[in-house]
Amino acid sequence: MTTTPVPPAGPALDPSGSPAPRDLLTTALGRLVSDGTLTGAQADAVLAAVAGAGHPPTAQAPGVPPAPVPVQGVTPTAPTAPSWRDRLLEAAVYLGSAFVLAAVGVVVQQQWTTMSRGMQLLLAAGLTAVALAAGVVVAWPVRAHGGAAPPGHAVRRRSGSVVLTLGVALATATTAFVVTDGRWNLVAAAAVAGVLMAGVVLVAPSVLAELALFVAGAALMVSAPDAAMPAPAQEGPGGTFDWAAVDLLRGGLLLAFGAGWAWGASRRLAHRELGVALGLAATVIGAMTTAGRGEPLAAALLGVVAVAAVLTYLKDPVWPWVVGAVGAVFFAVVLVGNRTLGPALTFLAAGLVLLGGTAAAVLVGRRRAARKGGHRTA
Repeated sequence: MTTTPVPPAGPALDPSGSPAPRDLLTTALGRLVSDGTLTGAQADAVLAAVAGAGHPPTAQAPGVPPAPVPVQGVTPTAPTAPSWRDRLLEAAVYLGSAFVLAAVGVVVQQQWTTMSRGMQLLLAAGLTAVALAAGVVVAWPVRAHGGAAPPGHAVRRRSGSVVLTLGVALATATTAFVVTDGRWNLVAAAAVAGVLMAGVVLVAPSVLAELALFVAGAALMVSAPDAAMPAPAQEGPGGTFDWAAVDLLRGGLLLAFGAGWAWGASRRLAHRELGVALGLAATVIGAMTTAGRGEPLAAALLGVVAVAAVLTYLKDPVWPWVVGAVGAVFFAVVLVGNRTLGPALTFLAAGLVLLGGTAAAVLVGRRRAARKGGHRTA
């Protein structure tokens, strides 16, 4: 009597003839890894969890992680360091940019006054166009499509960002040269720099590009009130020009810009902590600038900034939030205490606030770290 062998039951075989569930899962994970939704490690973890749910765990040495499960259609590769050619390109870009700046400085020093205005404008515009075009050529393409970035991606992006920022600086100088009205030339130059640097951050993001964009925006906020409310050329002791109104407008614009940068723009920047720190610094400086209208107003604005930073830190534990909150409270105490407590007590209260805020920040950070560690070991 012969018996027909029965295949073992399990997800690997399906009598309906459709692909096995594991094959479908592996294919789906492979597609998610290919389009960047999941990483290879995350896909391996999912497959390992599914395999562990259907099969008893195998004995392995303690402390040794399970072997990764390969994903069909995806070849996991370790990150590769940039080659020496990429490093050489980056060094050449930096040195070339320095030489270009030196050459421009020599021309401005020796030949600028002997040129006609048309020749000066032609030279400035030509150097700007060459620098911007060279930056685009060096940085393009700046983002990988579908997979991991090539080894030289970061090098090309940084190099292109440096050259593009140099081109924006030349464009800013050209704008200030074209706009001869001393009342608006700084505003126009800062506006052009801000628009161009926003494009640089999108094309070739880097720390330098984000810093330059922030500086351009802050310069626009500071220079706009002087252009909108110009001070008289000569004003005696009994003049009627309202300097406090200019300070209030300047401080309000800088405060709004800093808050928008810290709470809004930083979420789209590659270096978010730097963005939050810069935005909070501008916010605190802007609030203090309004002290010309009255120190209580500036202290109240600093208090609002501190409360907002603390509330944000509870949901988003990034260190600049708590540092900005401590700094805002510190300067608020200085402004209020200078009017009511006297110098000695003011410094004592400000020191206590600084020490207490720092200690509270360290304590909160340790508790968050311990809580995260407890979740991981649970």
